[in-house]
Amino acid sequence: MFFIIALAFVILFLSINHLFVKLTKDRLSYEYTSLIEQKNNLLSINNAVSERFKELEDRMSEAFVAYELARDISPIVNREKLLNLFADKLKEFGDIKDIGFFSRPRNGYDNYSLKSDSPRYLAVSSASDKIKEYIPLFLYQLNLCLERISLYDRLQQLSIHDSLTQVYNRRYLTERVNEEFERAKKFAFNLSFLMIDIDFFKKINDTYGHIVGDVVLRNVAFIIKDTLREIDTVGRYGGEEFSVVLPEASKKDAIIVAKRIVKRVASTKIRAFDENIKTTVSIGVSSYPENTAHLDMLIEIADKALYKSKKSGRNSVNWF
Repeated sequence: MFFIIALAFVILFLSINHLFVKLTKDRLSYEYTSLIEQKNNLLSINNAVSERFKELEDRMSEAFVAYELARDISPIVNREKLLNLFADKLKEFGDIKDIGFFSRPRNGYDNYSLKSDSPRYLAVSSASDKIKEYIPLFLYQLNLCLERISLYDRLQQLSIHDSLTQVYNRRYLTERVNEEFERAKKFAFNLSFLMIDIDFFKKINDTYGHIVGDVVLRNVAFIIKDTLREIDTVGRYGGEEFSVVLPEASKKDAIIVAKRIVKRVASTKIRAFDENIKTTVSIGVSSYPENTAHLDMLIEIADKALYKSKKSGRNSVNWF
């Protein structure tokens, strides 16, 4: 879904008419960074730039021009398809031998492999003078696309994350648990659910203030997330409560994970300004299909198990 939207932005901005090209291309300029001679000797109008692009010398034997993008390419973009689309538009105006994205000059020219996490430069080799006139225009449009894609990505992230703890918010957590529950039913997988509550959190707020309380929330959220697998989902359920979805995890597996979280939180000193805070958590565990065949009951059973943990002295894990 993200890529379809991103690709639509690219196609929209690259599909321009020739009149717009003629009116715009003279107003744009490109940064001519370096050339490589046939003997692979790096030449540059700027020695500093020359040093930065040293490793490109080993990758390309033809003359090339490198352009800096306005921002990193968002991870939601299929970079290879984006690059191929950009190359196809350039080839309408002449021949180019090679084109590629790369992140930092020291990483070298990334010839279509696009392995770098955050490409920041575009390199074009053996481009004719005619193509060089059009590259700045297309690059300008590409940068506009990247700005909009990045904004969309940022808005998407803000819409699904809790701003304080940076784990998922309750709305997105609800979507994920519904999706995973349907998948578990369809493929006969196990699914476990954890309800987690920070013990005596009100006392922390009353004693140290809400700013310190926020630090505790962030740290506990980090510990929970750091303890989980990549396929697991943690979200802030509300206040000082967190929930965790554990796909393909039996009750036994979930109890092991829950106990690990309890142990890590209890053994961690949270530094908040001039205070060293020690806190604990209580956890309730429920599992599908061991406890119930209904999602609402799965959450309710975990909540009841959490209540049992708090009644039995806190800093513990309980289940039914």
